[in-house]
Amino acid sequence: MKRQLAPPLVISLVLAFAACARPLATGALTAGVAAARQDGWEEAARQWKAVLERDPGSAAAHNNLAIAYEKQGAWEEARREYEEARRLAPDDKAIKGNFEAFMARLASGRGKRP
Repeated sequence: MKRQLAPPLVISLVLAFAACARPLATGALTAGVAAARQDGWEEAARQWKAVLERDPGSAAAHNNLAIAYEKQGAWEEARREYEEARRLAPDDKAIKGNFEAFMARLASGRGKRP
């Protein structure tokens, strides 16, 4: 009888852990936003990198990390993150707008190329 209970129990545990993965990523995204609102760009970047370790396909985390890099003057890193966010979510208007604004700042000389 124990053998019959084991597979459903394992499936339940796997589903429980899978369900927790998204809220953990959302929590780190939110923590990063909170840090950014206080000009804590290094902490924000740390939080968003942690999201990407768990969920490398998070367009939001790539976009937010790009903003943090831009605020820190890491132009090439910012470009790379914006491009990845756009690749992951090509129809996202906010990401597209952020990237276009970034490129305009670079073109106008307000952003120094590394």
